[in-house]
Amino acid sequence: MSCLWFLLLWAGLFLVSAKYIPPGPRYRCPDKPLFLYPCVCTSGGDNGIAVRCDNSNLASMSVGLANLATLRAPVRELIFSKCNIGKLYGSALYPLKVRVLRIEDTPLTSIADHTFQGINRTLQELHIVNSRLQEFPTKAFQVLGNLTILNIDGNEFESLPTDAFGAGLVPNHLEKLHLTNGRLYVLPTEALAPLRKLKVLDLHGNHLKDLKKNQFRGLRDAEVLDLSFNNITKLDSSHLADLNKMSWCNLSNNAILELTRGTFARNTVIRVLNMSFNKLRRLDSNSFRGMRFIRRLYFNDNQISDVGRGTFGSVTRVGTVDLARNKITKIDYQMFYQLNFVEVLDVSENEVTEVQKLAFKDLFLVKINISHNAISKIEPGAFENCANITVLDMSYNKITSIPRTAFDSTTYATELILTHNLLTHLDQVPLHNMTGLKILNVSYNTLETIPRNTFPKLYELHTVDLSHNKLQSIWNGVFQSLFSLRFLNLSYNDMETIKHLSPSILCPKGSTFGALHTLLEMDLSHNRISDINKASLARCASLRTLNLRNNSISQLFQLSLSLAHLDLSHNAISLITPLTTWPSMNSLLSLDLSYNLLGDSLERGAFSNLLTLQRLHLGGNNITQPPWESYISLSTLQYIYLQDNQLTHLHRGAFGRLPVVFELNLANNNIHNISERAFEGLLQLLILNLTSNNITSIPNGAFQGLVSLRTLDLSYNNLEKLDNKSNSLLEDCLSLERVNLSHNKISFVTRKTFPSSPWIPYRLQEIDLSHNVMPVITYDITVGTSKVEVLNLSYNLLNEVRKNTLGNLSALRVLDISHNDLTDFPPKIFGPPPNLTTLYMSHNKLTKLPVEELLSLKTQLKVLDVRENNLNQFSYQLMPLVENGTVIQYSDNPLECDCLVRPLRRWFSVQITPEESWEKIECSGPEFLAGKSAVHVPEEHMTCASQGTTKGDSEFAISPDIKFRDVHKLDDGTISATWYVTTREDVGDFYVVVRDLSTGAAHGQQNEALIYEQDVPYTSRSHVLHALPSGDQLQLCVLARDSEGNVRRWRSSQCRELSPGALSSTSPPTLRVDLTSLFGLLYFVRLAMAVFS
Repeated sequence: MSCLWFLLLWAGLFLVSAKYIPPGPRYRCPDKPLFLYPCVCTSGGDNGIAVRCDNSNLASMSVGLANLATLRAPVRELIFSKCNIGKLYGSALYPLKVRVLRIEDTPLTSIADHTFQGINRTLQELHIVNSRLQEFPTKAFQVLGNLTILNIDGNEFESLPTDAFGAGLVPNHLEKLHLTNGRLYVLPTEALAPLRKLKVLDLHGNHLKDLKKNQFRGLRDAEVLDLSFNNITKLDSSHLADLNKMSWCNLSNNAILELTRGTFARNTVIRVLNMSFNKLRRLDSNSFRGMRFIRRLYFNDNQISDVGRGTFGSVTRVGTVDLARNKITKIDYQMFYQLNFVEVLDVSENEVTEVQKLAFKDLFLVKINISHNAISKIEPGAFENCANITVLDMSYNKITSIPRTAFDSTTYATELILTHNLLTHLDQVPLHNMTGLKILNVSYNTLETIPRNTFPKLYELHTVDLSHNKLQSIWNGVFQSLFSLRFLNLSYNDMETIKHLSPSILCPKGSTFGALHTLLEMDLSHNRISDINKASLARCASLRTLNLRNNSISQLFQLSLSLAHLDLSHNAISLITPLTTWPSMNSLLSLDLSYNLLGDSLERGAFSNLLTLQRLHLGGNNITQPPWESYISLSTLQYIYLQDNQLTHLHRGAFGRLPVVFELNLANNNIHNISERAFEGLLQLLILNLTSNNITSIPNGAFQGLVSLRTLDLSYNNLEKLDNKSNSLLEDCLSLERVNLSHNKISFVTRKTFPSSPWIPYRLQEIDLSHNVMPVITYDITVGTSKVEVLNLSYNLLNEVRKNTLGNLSALRVLDISHNDLTDFPPKIFGPPPNLTTLYMSHNKLTKLPVEELLSLKTQLKVLDVRENNLNQFSYQLMPLVENGTVIQYSDNPLECDCLVRPLRRWFSVQITPEESWEKIECSGPEFLAGKSAVHVPEEHMTCASQGTTKGDSEFAISPDIKFRDVHKLDDGTISATWYVTTREDVGDFYVVVRDLSTGAAHGQQNEALIYEQDVPYTSRSHVLHALPSGDQLQLCVLARDSEGNVRRWRSSQCRELSPGALSSTSPPTLRVDLTSLFGLLYFVRLAMAVFS
């Protein structure tokens, strides 16, 4: 028995599997997403939830924020984005525990004094971005004692009050202050003085012009100062003296004229100084006195013309010196001297004409950029003891030669760039000491020759770019000493011959380039090479890519056995001798012989030794017959390109038996005759391109044997039909998925146009019949297209769609019938296809849309394009599609912006940012709205000439600010009214009014008829009216005020009659007690007390 229990225990251990499931966040979003409407909870977390409110107003948000308070969860981040709030006030934020509050893209003009009561206990970051604040809200911020970051980016106040931070609790913890991109031009010295703990002060993008003495008094802990993008004209030591701990200073994009002596003398720990885009004219040795720890100096885009000697002598730790785009004329003696820690020296785009002796001395691992100047003279000894210059860029200058002693024996660069200069001989570049050079770029010069010993002992050089020159001669074996050479670019030169045993070529023995065992890629394209000795490239044992396109080569040469890609296109090759031209190669993958003069000279065995060739390009060779015998022995050939030739006739088996060919390109020929079984033997062909030929008809059986074909392109021909009335041309293509028949002369689609059979599972998915002459879509188009997903019938002559056509294309997802002559879709004609997701009907003559059929696609339709039709009324029945996210292109129609457009306009108002396609919809009428975007036309202006068609329909009425939920009379005679907010425009409090219509009519003035008025806070949605006088013509109106306190528009739907017959009576709620339940509850309480006693 014990053994049995032991076995059962072990079985249980094997069956039970334990897995650790990490717990979720401590605070989660509510289960019901609408609980916080109009706000949404974006994420939960251990330190609170994140809530976002988009495109709303105070009144609407107060409901969601009140529900948020009931969760009793801390709010990690609360965002008000693109809301309609002019003044932030009230108690909406009182019960919340918010750590970060962001108010973005909201036209906020002011903040009331006590707005942040309640959240002041938890608020640490306040960001107000893109607002319209007219003045700094001093009193509102006084209670924010825990605030560490205050960011007001984008405002309209022009000055900062002297007591902005003096009277409140803000200075207690504030560390970062951003007052950016505003109109601030007055900054009192007293305003910032209380901020003793401030570390970051950002005032960029304002209108500051004059800084006062001791401007930043009291900010002794500030480390970052940003005054960029202002109008500051003067800067001296009295302005910044109090910033003892400042390490980062940005004064760029100002109008500073001079950097006075000792400006930063008291800022001894400054590390980054940005003075770019100012109007500085000179720098001298006094400019940087006291800046011992400076690492980055940015003085680019000034007007500096004079940099004195020893200017940077006191900042030996500097890492970046940027002087680009100034007016410096020379790099003076010891301008950059003993900057042992410098990493970047940029003097590009100046007016430098000469580099003097010892201009660069004792520099290590530095990037030097002196490009885009006018340097014509470099003195001897200009670079001394500059070991391992990572990049030396001297491009875009006027250098004709560089002295041999310009670089001393210890100076070398890892990458040397000399492009766009005036060098004529490569020996004018001193490379004899560049032992660490890896990349040499001397392209875009006027080099004519590469002399002997140009590359002495450059054992690390792996890339040489000599393209875009005028090279005609290269000395023998000049590249053989480059033992690490990988990439050699000699394209766009004037080389004519590559021979051996000649004083003007590369190698004195055997092959032209010698034994370049490490070379991987060589580019000799766009030269004038006409003669290449057969052995010139044979000893490049590792060469993988050789580009010789755009030359004048007429005969082939011996290749390296390692070559994988050979490009000989655009040459003059006219003959390939069978068996002898190519060595036996098992590495060549692609061969490009396009645009030569081969004609019909290719014979059997022309490519027989290319054992692994996959791609063969023979386009543009004036071939009139498929040269199948030349490549029939290539068992690995997969891609054949014969476009741009003169093929006219394809006979049976025109391409031989090539069992693994995947693609055959016959485009742009003159093919007009295709025989039966013309492609026999191409069992694995996937893509066949016959576009741009002269094909008028193709006999049935022409594609027999193409059982694997998936893509067939017959566009730009003269085809009129694809069948012989009994069989389809495409029946033999069992795997066909895509067929392109555009730009032909097809007028009708018959039952045999596309293949169909109850025994063969054809899988045609995409059909392009655009740019044909089809006048009507008949039922025959449904035969053989049951699996078609994309159908393009654009640019035809369609003026009719027959019944039961499109609806029977059950798999269709994309339908394009644009650019036709369709005028209407009668009921039940359109279908529609049940799986349609994209429908293009633009550029027709439609006057109305098949609305009911389109609504049946509500769940899946993604795109509906009806641009440039004759739709003069908006089909408001399409609103379910609009609200479901369908992208509707409706522009360029003669749209009448009447009351039928109001539902759409109402939908615009609730969108954060409407799609760009909606912005393009313009009104053509009525006349006073012509040319205006429908997105921005108010509902009041969208009127109907005859209101009878929309009378009583709330969909077309002007939407009110509020709607009543209920108005009833209680038993005690009081009247209770409840309502809700319907608009997202600026709504704050509510204004409740009762007026006597009879009194108002007697006096002729509305104000005299008011018998009751009361303001209700925006957090409330109900009001009880007491002791109203009796009357038969009393009217209750609830109006909205904007956040500024102004009463908004008066709508008739916001009023209710208070006559006795118009109200229902309701008794006050009473307490009803079920005695049975009460006795049962008492019994369980007594029983529990007995147990615990």
